[in-house]
This record gives sequence, structure tokens and C-alpha cells, in this order.
Amino acid sequence: MTHVRHDRPTWAGRVPRHKIAELYKKDALGICDEVLIDDVGIGLLVRIENIFRARAANSGIASCPLCQREIPHDFDPAFLLCCESCNWELTWAEYHKSKQGKYLIASGMDPFLKEYVEQYRVARSPQEKMILIDTLIHRYHWELEGGLSGPGARNLIGGKPNEVIDFLNQLSYGTSSSPEILATRQEWLDKVQKSRAQYAEAIKERERKEEKKRQKAEEKNRRRTLREKARQAGQAGRGNAGESAR
Repeated sequence: MTHVRHDRPTWAGRVPRHKIAELYKKDALGICDEVLIDDVGIGLLVRIENIFRARAANSGIASCPLCQREIPHDFDPAFLLCCESCNWELTWAEYHKSKQGKYLIASGMDPFLKEYVEQYRVARSPQEKMILIDTLIHRYHWELEGGLSGPGARNLIGGKPNEVIDFLNQLSYGTSSSPEILATRQEWLDKVQKSRAQYAEAIKERERKEEKKRQKAEEKNRRRTLREKARQAGQAGRGNAGESAR
């Protein structure tokens, strides 16, 4: 009897920040570490491929963790995903659980992720690869739509949004850094400032709405109180009129 496997999918983790930091330190000093560039660059590439695979699963097309064969499903937790070629099966509930908490959504990053995958695969020189890495990790979610909701790097190199911003702000640059990388840094600083301004404005707008809601509630209560007083006054008036008639 053929043994049925029940392996849960594994997902490529985010690239460690210490590798990114080391990469920029060397680049700032004019040191071209091709091994490190490929380590980081391919790590990002694999991470993106995993993001796309997780998204496909969330859209109804899971994949066998052994051979990557596509397996349609109906989102029923009890639905049994099966790959006859690998004698593998797993419920959708277990499959879905395997990717939770892994930061594999990366909403609003599609154009940048696809661009990186396409260009990195054909990049020849380490300088080209370094610029592609630099451009990607300094993107924002929904950047093309003007939203700047959060740093896209949080899905790629780990850390909470504020930690990622601080980390990227502290990367090393020097006279040996390429003009493209220095230009991206300035663009990044501008985006951080704009994002923080948008966030501050969003807070103010929320506070304005809450204040307006509070004032509306107070006005409603005031009118209710006036109506109640008027009703009580009317009852008292009718009572006095009745006593006078007697």
C-alpha cells in the first residue's frame, strides 16, 4: 500500500536584516560582494515567489508542496487537497494555517514584485542586481495609488513597520554608493515624510469625525431632554387645568 504524505507547506522566510545591513556597508565602501548580493537578491526572489503562491492559494488555487502542482479548492476547511503524483493530501484548513502569520500578502506591491522578478532573472552585473534590491526594499504599499500605507519591506525583510522604516533609514551610504542608490535614498526619505504626514492627517480626520459624532449625540440628547421637559410641562399644565375646572 502506497504511503500517503501529509506534509504541511513551508514558506520562505523574510531576508534577515543583518544581511541587508552588511550589504549596504560594503556597498558604501565600494566593496562588491557578489556572493552576498546573490544571497540577498535570490532570497528576495524566492520570498516573492512564495508570496505569489500564497496569494494563489487564497484565490482558490493551492499547490502541492512537493511538486508545486496546482490544486483548485472551494475554501471549505474540510476540503481535501490531493496530489496523486506525490501521494500527498492535506485539508484546506491545515494548508491555510501553515501560511498564517507569515506576512505573505503584500497588498499594493504587485507591480514592484513582478518588476523585480522579471528584471532580476535577466540581470547580469552585480551592480544591476544591487540597484534592483535597493529599489524594491524602498517601496511602499499602494505607492502607485498615492496611499503610502506602509513600507513594503515589512513583507520582505522582516520587522514591524516602524522598525523597518528605522532600519532602512539607518542603512550605510557613502561616496562609493551609486547615483541610482543615492537617488532612491532621497526618494525614500521623501516618501517617509509624506507617509507620516498622511498618517497624521488621517488621525486628525478621525478625530474630527469622532468630535462631530460626539456633538451630534449631544445635540440629540439635548433635544430629547427638551422634548421630555416639554412633555412633562404639558402634563403638569393639563393637571392644573383639571384642578381649576373642579
